[in-house]
Amino acid sequence: MANHKKTKKPRKPQKHLPKVGTPADNAYRLKRSREDLLDFGLVKIPKGSVRTILGVLAIVVVFLVVLAFIAIT
Repeated sequence: MANHKKTKKPRKPQKHLPKVGTPADNAYRLKRSREDLLDFGLVKIPKGSVRTILGVLAIVVVFLVVLAFIAIT
């Protein structure tokens, strides 16, 4: 018989949740609800790349505004 422990996929580590009604539970639920409101079911973006994306977007908008002013004149 084959040894099934070698072929079995390793389990994902589970995050233990705080006990219900504790301040830690309230903080966890508040954090999760805020994340859910911001997420809207979209793909999660890593925290470090948000600043980069906003910076690039701001540069593109400024560039387009400058081009629009040049085109108007």
